Amino acid sequence: MYKNFIGKIKLFDGIITLVLLSSVLLTSCYKKEPTTLEVAVQFSNGELVKNAKVKLVVEPTNNSTQLSIINDSTTTNSGGLAFFDMDKYYKSGQVGVAVLKVEAFYFGLSGNQVIQVEEEKRNRVVVMIQ
Repeated sequence: MYKNFIGKIKLFDGIITLVLLSSVLLTSCYKKEPTTLEVAVQFSNGELVKNAKVKLVVEPTNNSTQLSIINDSTTTNSGGLAFFDMDKYYKSGQVGVAVLKVEAFYFGLSGNQVIQVEEEKRNRVVVMIQ
């Protein structure tokens, strides 16, 4: 009777160890996808604008958990696109990244668009300047 009890304990310990090891291996395999923002700047006729200045500004919301420190800008490339890496503002496990006002400027013309940036996605927005 004592041998059967010891055998059951060893079997139970083996199962617990296997379950714990499996859960550690599965969670460590999770690869975080990049969080990016792609901004297309275009004139009102649809033509893409190269060398336009694009600026990100945090749009205030009722939920104050988002970072208000986002202050980033760049210029559009020859295809009229600007790219932002949002990973520096997003931490794994955080709900949402930010609600941003994307502002674009080009020789006296300007436009803006509000976007809610979603984590681990390629976020896209089009800003029309007039």
